[in-house]
Amino acid sequence: MKVIDLREGSLFEYEGNIYSVLSYSHLTQSRGRGFVKVKVRDIKANKTVEFTFRSDYEVGDVFVDEVPLTYLYSDGANYYFMDNTTYEQFSISQEIIGDKKYYLIENLEVTGLFYKNQILDIRLPTTVNLKVVKAEPGYKGDTVQGGKKRVELETGLVIQTPLFVEAGDVVKVDTRTGEYISRV
Repeated sequence: MKVIDLREGSLFEYEGNIYSVLSYSHLTQSRGRGFVKVKVRDIKANKTVEFTFRSDYEVGDVFVDEVPLTYLYSDGANYYFMDNTTYEQFSISQEIIGDKKYYLIENLEVTGLFYKNQILDIRLPTTVNLKVVKAEPGYKGDTVQGGKKRVELETGLVIQTPLFVEAGDVVKVDTRTGEYISRV
């Protein structure tokens, strides 16, 4: 695969390691070839790295299997998932899960990304419903537009919501941006 074909979320192999593209930019010069600058996450080491390639450079393709999984529980160091068809359980370290932990609730359906029968990462659904556990009091009158307040959700995630959201409410949150969508 040519580096010019990479996009955010793409997986590729380079120098024996597998990388996931976080950001991508194509730089052109007045003469000669352009360059592709990518910010990537090393899947195994879980480190963020930047590479600059000539635009005609080729990297290895990575074909992953997408398997539906159900989130079971966390013991603090690892997160455990179950394959929905074989009932086999898999664990993923906290370092690989990262900030996705703020969207994981028991029995959540996710997609597991497998490469050579080993789980690399998970893909969350676009939205999740989470319960509000703490909410600041919302006061009207100090705002020109619709006001916002901070609330804490059951997973520890803190987001901005409209003033009418109270503790005990269930809200829909976008897992890509971490923003409030609606009250459920």
